[in-house]
Amino acid sequence: MKLDYKVLALLAFSAVMVWPPLSVSEELFNPENTFTEICATCHNESPAPRAMTRTAMANLPPEHILKALSSGVMSFFALPLTADERSALAGHVSTVAWASEENSVNKETLASCSEKQQITADSFGKPFWSGWGADLSNTRFQPADQARLAEADLENLEFKWAFGFAGAATIGSQPAVVGGRVFIGSPEHRLYALDSQTGCAYWRYDTEGGVRGAPVVVAHKSEITVYATDRAGWIFALDANSGALRWKHRLDEHPATMATASPVFHDGRIYATTASFEENSASARNYPCCTFRGSVTALDAVTGKVIWKTFMVPDVPKRIGTSPHGTPKFGPSGAGIWNPPTVDPTRRQLYVTTGDAYSRPASIHSDAVVALKLDSGDIAWSWQATADDAYTNACVDPDAHPEILAECGPDVDFGASAILRELNNGKEILLAGQKSGVLHALDPDNGRLLWQKRVSPGGILGGIEWGIAADEKFVYVPISDVWENIVDKGAAGGLVAIDFNTGATAWQQAATPPKCQDTPGCVAGQPQAISMAPGLIFSGSMDAHMRVYRASDGEVVWDYDANREFKTVNGVKARGGSFSGGGAVIVDGMVFVTSGYGIFGIEGNVLLAFGPPGAAD
Repeated sequence: MKLDYKVLALLAFSAVMVWPPLSVSEELFNPENTFTEICATCHNESPAPRAMTRTAMANLPPEHILKALSSGVMSFFALPLTADERSALAGHVSTVAWASEENSVNKETLASCSEKQQITADSFGKPFWSGWGADLSNTRFQPADQARLAEADLENLEFKWAFGFAGAATIGSQPAVVGGRVFIGSPEHRLYALDSQTGCAYWRYDTEGGVRGAPVVVAHKSEITVYATDRAGWIFALDANSGALRWKHRLDEHPATMATASPVFHDGRIYATTASFEENSASARNYPCCTFRGSVTALDAVTGKVIWKTFMVPDVPKRIGTSPHGTPKFGPSGAGIWNPPTVDPTRRQLYVTTGDAYSRPASIHSDAVVALKLDSGDIAWSWQATADDAYTNACVDPDAHPEILAECGPDVDFGASAILRELNNGKEILLAGQKSGVLHALDPDNGRLLWQKRVSPGGILGGIEWGIAADEKFVYVPISDVWENIVDKGAAGGLVAIDFNTGATAWQQAATPPKCQDTPGCVAGQPQAISMAPGLIFSGSMDAHMRVYRASDGEVVWDYDANREFKTVNGVKARGGSFSGGGAVIVDGMVFVTSGYGIFGIEGNVLLAFGPPGAAD
């Protein structure tokens, strides 16, 4: 039986709210009561993972909250509200005045670049960083001829320019840099092409949802194309020089679909993965949980035609019972993929790391490393790190029914891509970091476990979050443990170097104690994906510091505090904050990184560019 997602969506939408929508003009509508009914479970002062506290939300522009209610992740809950009611709720939650035309916090003034130099195939003969991991193996290692940045250069590395993201309080996007242009997505449904030296704008394209993953820029079939995904589940192919749309495709029809990962290009195909916000939707007691299934889609890079699509949960979810609240239960579900696949041209395979299940029975491909055949999408092998990890945000509801809590797993899925590296003996190894705080090493031929290394206690926002990096001998692992630090006041942060030939620890550097304890969200955790140039590791922290560690011994050799306001090239009021999500991009002596992470961290909304003194060549 094929599950009708459209019918299910209507069922879900109608079930989330149990009262009829009221007009704002009617005295019965009470925004505080509405907040209590549809928002408070996640957005309290001990919020659900990846949700902002109400105190933090109060500092958001009401326009930002309204967008979340109208077209963002909260639209799932706000559907029964009229447009006036959504507006009234946004204005009630925010303490910021609605912007006027003359003084808008969402307003930006893009400085158009006067010189319209074109990106060509020759641009790829110069330093660049395209996509998430810098290469098909997702090493996040930039070679010396591409980075052109050594430890001796750090002394003169200075702030060059800032670009503000209008209306945002959290920014975890990662840029791509090709041909002197910076391609960067915004949580406010926009994709920009900026000049790497000045930050002036070549073009802006408005997407369907917020953009988190790094774009990938490709020279193929006499065309230069930038591919990007968004949180509404779409993938876009744009002319890299003009921003004109070539094609777009929604990767899955499920209403909760998100695409948070960068797409990957190889041999004429684009590979894209899906995750979802159904894990959050399931916190509503009347939501029929759950039916989303993570997937990988292979598309023709020129036309966008789907070549194959593989679900991580092979079986279509079916009715498996009734919740304690009388709501239908569905399963199996979940196993979303939050980060890009790793491509292995030699074996004609790609590898994905998956998220937890949303409902039981949990798929064997949840919390797993899965190998798929490049040609067909068939699953070659799958290795599961944690079985029966069925988890939704209902599990953090303090008043949750015992039956629901009894089925909750630990929420220790994979958020980081796997890395493929060559061993001293000529064989290869696949390295995968998990939120459990464990680094796993697998044989890419068959998924056999070679060794494991625990680097931290791990947990909901713990262990290894967004990305590890590796050079020719070592894998470097940043430690998050943000949730545990906030709730239990335990240790967080740090960086570990591990010899991937043996699994032995080469060195471990503790986190730098935060100096901003009075700032809400200031903790020492390092969830951000790390990036490398030869001998250097760039690791951002939730205390708003971007630090560079020496790869040989873990000593901090450069430190920048972004916890301040910045004058931006596009006229947006902006400030730096916690570093999380996408990591630093190192190209031709410059460093580009976004700063500000209002979810469990210090709010911010800025892209920062660093480079050598004076005018760049």
